[in-house]
Amino acid sequence: MGELGEKVANLSEKITFLETRLQHAEKEVLELRSLTGSTPQVVFSAALRNSGSGNTGPFNTATPLQYAKVFSNTGNSYNPSTGIFTAMISGMYFFRFSMFNNLAPTPNSVVSLMKNNERLTSVWDTNETDSNDMGSNAVVIPLKVGDNVYVQLERNRVVYDDGMNYNTFSGFLLFPM
Repeated sequence: MGELGEKVANLSEKITFLETRLQHAEKEVLELRSLTGSTPQVVFSAALRNSGSGNTGPFNTATPLQYAKVFSNTGNSYNPSTGIFTAMISGMYFFRFSMFNNLAPTPNSVVSLMKNNERLTSVWDTNETDSNDMGSNAVVIPLKVGDNVYVQLERNRVVYDDGMNYNTFSGFLLFPM
C-alpha cells in the first residue's frame, strides 16, 4: 500500500507541474495573439537572382520562374527552389510581379501569373527601338489550402535581371476566409 501511495504522490506532483506549464503556455499564446491581432501572417517578397546578371530563358516549354533572392517569407509559404507559393491558409490574397527585358536577344518577354496551372494575368514586351522595357501586374484572388501561385516564363521567351532586382514576385494574405 505504501508503494502505491508513493506512486500517487509522484503522479500528483507531475500533474501539478504540467498544469503550471500549460498555464504559462496559454498565457504566452494569448500574448502572441494580442501582438498579431490573431490574424495569421503570410507575406513573401523575392527577386529573380541572388547575384550576377543575365537572361533567364528561353526554354522549350512554359517554365515557373524561381525567384532565388528572398527578401521576406513570413509563414514560409513561398519555396525559392520551385518558385511556387502554396497557400497554407484559405483566404483572400494579393500578388504582384514585375518583368524586365534588356532586349539584347531577339525573343520577346512574356510572363504570366498562374494559379493551379490557370493563367490569371500576364505582362508582355516586344523588342522595338528602345533598349529595355519593364512591366508589372497584380491581382487579388481567393485561395484554398493547397492552391499554388507562381510566375511562369512563357516558352521561347526571356527575362533579364542583375543586382538591381528588376524581376520580383510578392504576395500576402489580406484576410483569412
